[in-house]
Amino acid sequence: MHRCVTSCFDTSRFDPLSNADRLQPLLLIGSILLGLAVARVAPDVAHSLDFIVSIGVIGLIYIAMLGLDLHKVTGAFAERRFLTVAVVVNFVINPLLAWGLADLFLSGHPELRVGLILFLVTPCIGWYLLFTELAGGDVGLGVSLLGVNLTLQVLLLPLYLWWFAGSSVAIDLAGIVGSVAAYLVAPAAGAWATSWALRRTSTDVNDVRSTIDKVHLKTMMLALVIIAMFASQADALLDNPRVVLELVPPMLAFFGLAFVVALAVGHLADLPYDQTALLTFTATSRNSEASLAIAATAFASPLVALTVVIGPVIELPLLVLMVRALQSRRTSAAHTTPKPQSTTTTEGISR
Repeated sequence: MHRCVTSCFDTSRFDPLSNADRLQPLLLIGSILLGLAVARVAPDVAHSLDFIVSIGVIGLIYIAMLGLDLHKVTGAFAERRFLTVAVVVNFVINPLLAWGLADLFLSGHPELRVGLILFLVTPCIGWYLLFTELAGGDVGLGVSLLGVNLTLQVLLLPLYLWWFAGSSVAIDLAGIVGSVAAYLVAPAAGAWATSWALRRTSTDVNDVRSTIDKVHLKTMMLALVIIAMFASQADALLDNPRVVLELVPPMLAFFGLAFVVALAVGHLADLPYDQTALLTFTATSRNSEASLAIAATAFASPLVALTVVIGPVIELPLLVLMVRALQSRRTSAAHTTPKPQSTTTTEGISR
């Protein structure tokens, strides 16, 4: 290994997350349970919450992109080996893996097959940074990767659905393109326009982002989206327990295989630990909010959206387990790294 082991574990150059942010995985899981509880206690209210998902997705992507310096995105291009590996895993290996698992497990259920592919081919553009930080990964490089992931996702998602799922159900390519534009392109463009306008008025965009972070606006919006997501789709979820059972095996297989692939590729590419941790979470975290918004607007069958709703139930606990696994791996590697031997010189003896 040509890199210093200690530098691989150094994340001190990045601002640590607050305790509230570190508890975000538990908060999100609690939001799932709260959404289901709302559906049971107040079903009429729950049925009217689906619009919150659409609005919330736009707001979350807007906040994620607000203040993202396009010059920082070029930081990902400076790490060419990592960027190549991340793009290949996210946009070649994972889509092929999703397609194979969908055909293997859900060939007799076309709507579920489409929903699974939609969920699995959309890499996360937000909370992978949270899990990367929790595992001691390279958050700074992760921020640079965010813009790359968003751009490629916008360009390739309609093609993935048409290519991999077009034989299962009727694909309205124009509708999918429209949904992608509404829920990914428009908020990103709005965020960049806002950043430009703030800079023109000599307002520091980082101050705006700092205020957003201090009030935990993004976390609250994400929790609200998840509550609305599960509340509005609870009937379909609870009325179709067989669907849940059908989806668990391919979901578990994807996250397990994606985790192993990321570790293996990181090892083969000789990536340091912090970049391997980032690769792991950009490869496994899914953009469930945008997937649900697209599923609800571009597909007639509620089973497509239901598949996307079930995804985070399986995903979030697994991401927490991945953090623990990576932390254990880092600790084990640090303990087994031989300490440099001290050398005795003639000069040292004479002293």
